[in-house]
Order: sequence, then C-alpha cells, then structure tokens
Amino acid sequence: IPIDLPTAKLFVFVDGSFANNKDLSSQIGYVLVHGNEEDCGDGSFTLHGNTIHWSSTKCKRVTRSVLASEIYGMVSGFDLGFVINHTLSMIADRLGIPKPRLVLCTDSYSLYQCLVQLGTTSEKRLMIDVMGLRQSYESREIDEIRWICGKDNPADAMTKVSPNHALENLISHNRTTIRVEGWVERKE
Repeated sequence: IPIDLPTAKLFVFVDGSFANNKDLSSQIGYVLVHGNEEDCGDGSFTLHGNTIHWSSTKCKRVTRSVLASEIYGMVSGFDLGFVINHTLSMIADRLGIPKPRLVLCTDSYSLYQCLVQLGTTSEKRLMIDVMGLRQSYESREIDEIRWICGKDNPADAMTKVSPNHALENLISHNRTTIRVEGWVERKE
C-alpha cells in the first residue's frame, strides 16, 4: 500500500521461544514493516504498512534462558533492520525528506529492561550482544525500543505453534493495532 514517506518508520518486531522445538532448540523470528503509525490515544497505535521481510529460524547457538532466545532474535532483527533502514535513509536523503526512524518492538519485558533501563544478564556470552544493542540505542542507530503486548506482536507467528492474529491482519489488510506496554521518552 502507499505510505507517507516523510513520516514513515521501519518497525522491527522480534520474538524468541525458548526450547520449543522437538530437539529443545530455540526458535527466533522477526518481521520488518515499513509504514506509518497512527496513535490511538489509549496506549496503542495502528500500523499501516508493508511487510518487507520476515525470518523464522532455529537458533544456532545453545540458549540457556528465555532472555537468551529473545536477545538472539533481537540481534538478528536489528542487523537486517539497520541495513534496510540505512538504505532507506540514503533514498530519503536524495528525495530531501526526513530519514525513517528505526523502531524495535519486543514483547519481552526482561529484554526491554536490559536495553533501556540498564538491566543486565548474568550470562557472560550474552553481555556482548546486550552491550552492542545498547550502544546502538545510545548512539541513536535505534530510535525507539518499545515493549508491546505479546498478543499484538506479529513476530509471534514466527516462533509459536498457536500464534496470535497480528501477522494475519498485517498480511491481509496491511494494518494491525498494537498495544504498547512501555517506552522511553527521549530528548532530541
């Protein structure tokens, strides 16, 4: 669908499921959506946009916690989201419009705390990934990190056996409503 490019954002919805495969490996997934958001006023927003990429893969690393699965999902989603957002920024620069903002959305409160409220993890091998994401957030490569309701996360369909209907709405109607549980107001 057509979107308003000057106000468009790149949304990266991430999710991870701990030991949910038959071999007890974790599943990680993400969905990238380029679109516009409309504030509903009740702590939710309606996203109108186009799904431009998705991924659902078995985590190649051994995970020992739910947080580890969520972090690996976030890292994978951010890596591709950053590259696509950089490309969109170059296009926006040539068109003379503002560059799109990169918004990461997770339904994991513990991951959200690690990234925006300076939480920590005791697993040493995850610290590097958390510090890398936090550094990208602080240097504004990531414009926003939002903690969203798990029932509204489109990436849930990438990792769960019985997913919610958010991805179905996004694919069928190019729109979905997402309830935001937490966010951080940043000074410009």
